[in-house]
Amino acid sequence: MQSGKAITLKYLYDHIEDSVLIFSCEKCSVYLVADEKQYADSLVKLEFKGVQCVRSVRTDCSPVVGIYPKEFGVSYIVELTESKWPVEAHQLYVYADASIEPRGRHFVVSNHDIFHEILAESFTETIIQPDDNEYDVVKSQLS
Repeated sequence: MQSGKAITLKYLYDHIEDSVLIFSCEKCSVYLVADEKQYADSLVKLEFKGVQCVRSVRTDCSPVVGIYPKEFGVSYIVELTESKWPVEAHQLYVYADASIEPRGRHFVVSNHDIFHEILAESFTETIIQPDDNEYDVVKSQLS
């Protein structure tokens, strides 16, 4: 089992398979269906900054099985604290003579039968409501 810590989120998200991941240079956003009565039909947006790598897998076998928050009934993501991914990514994707050092925190966003791994420096969390500009674009990608 991996070692890590659960990071409790401000907003609840529905643990269905639907999620959208948008990755661009140094930034990655994961959108999840909100499960908040006061934010009906909204999305939870997790925006990661200083992103090095992203990988997603559709499976029920998450690398963070067994890592849970202390509170019950909350939504959370996990940071793997003894991850080898920063060094592996550096070895695979950086030229040997480059001055770039291995960096990043290994975050895992688990949903039902899918998980996203993001190697990044930090993340923020917001709620995206139907009147927000990005809502329609993201919502069109959900099944």
